[in-house]
Amino acid sequence: MSLVTIGMNHKTATLDVREKISVDKEESRKILKKLHSMPLINEVFLLSTCNRTELYCEMDDLQYIDNVSGWLLKQKGLSIKDFENNIYSYSDSSVVRHALNVASGLDSMVIGESQILGQFKSAFSQANSAGTIGKNLDRLFQYAFSTAKEVRTDTKIGASSLSIANVAVSLTDQFYDDLSEKSALLIGAGDTINIAAKNLRKKNIKNIFIANRTLENAENIAKEVYGNAISLKDMPNQIKHSDIIISAVSGNVPLIGKGAIETALKYRKHKPIYMVDLGMPRNIESEVKDLSDVFLYTLDNIQELVKRNYKTRKEAAFDAQHIIDTRVEEYMNWRKSQSAFSVIKLYRDDCENIRKDCLEKSINQLKSGKEPGKVIEQLSSTLTSKLSHKPTLALNKAGQTNNRKLINLVCDIFLINKKK
Repeated sequence: MSLVTIGMNHKTATLDVREKISVDKEESRKILKKLHSMPLINEVFLLSTCNRTELYCEMDDLQYIDNVSGWLLKQKGLSIKDFENNIYSYSDSSVVRHALNVASGLDSMVIGESQILGQFKSAFSQANSAGTIGKNLDRLFQYAFSTAKEVRTDTKIGASSLSIANVAVSLTDQFYDDLSEKSALLIGAGDTINIAAKNLRKKNIKNIFIANRTLENAENIAKEVYGNAISLKDMPNQIKHSDIIISAVSGNVPLIGKGAIETALKYRKHKPIYMVDLGMPRNIESEVKDLSDVFLYTLDNIQELVKRNYKTRKEAAFDAQHIIDTRVEEYMNWRKSQSAFSVIKLYRDDCENIRKDCLEKSINQLKSGKEPGKVIEQLSSTLTSKLSHKPTLALNKAGQTNNRKLINLVCDIFLINKKK
């Protein structure tokens, strides 16, 4: 029995290639069922996201890995000859390490991202409901989930954001302890502003205003965050009511000048304004940074913070490997113990049958009136004789053939000290 992973991800294949092998939930269920019905595959799990598609299998023989890869590609109408350079495969402990790295966000495009864990759990739930998860994969993924939690708790892997919009919003903590009475003005309607708006809403900010050239686009974002959409011509009036201003639009001239901020500060009686200019070229005149009570961050400032955060995550990823090393060893030790489990069960069943047989005879002797002391003595003698009979035969045979390896093995199993 071998543990196997077959897949392709953002490191081995472009988005165009990954899209071709990606599967949706309905297709995933069908693939799981078909693979599970194959004679050589005992357990199977399929993970498919925008960055990776991976199969995890418990199978009888490693030599059939290529057959499984070819079969999966064939399901998508693809040829293994065209994609063999994009596919990776792992076996046994390498599978365990890979699964733990994936679940912990260490194998992601963005180190430490947490979304993959939710996707992993969702795929596991689907495979479980399809009946394709057995004790080995179940144990593996429980290890993966608990390891991911341990990595996130005991390292700084997720403490620092690597998104420009996330960093821009996280910096508000340096200026405001509580946003529940604050107002934000976000200028633009692209992904950056969308993310910033959602993060501000998570921080329970009181008001969010989205300003954009196309009012409809501003309204689309505003609806999602329970905010208000305004046109650019209404923006100057809103500036004086804003504690936070984040801008990310394209344009050749600045949208906010020094004069507009000076006017707003007088109206606000010099209450501070936190400003972030994520535009390229800049949306806010550079002279604004010279004003008192204004804290202006530019794209350069934010990107430098992102670089620092990336360094922190890289260091945390190194620390996380120590956790993963331990967990891989634990799982592989458990797995090794399972190989002896069936033998242990047979041995214990044999001992139990001997015990029952001896007990039954002793009870019958007591019923017939035999002296209890003698019955107990005979029971203990018979048990000793029968339980030691098979090991004794094995040792005698080993002695006759001078099989020192077997003799030493029996001594180890029964904890016999040969020096006595």
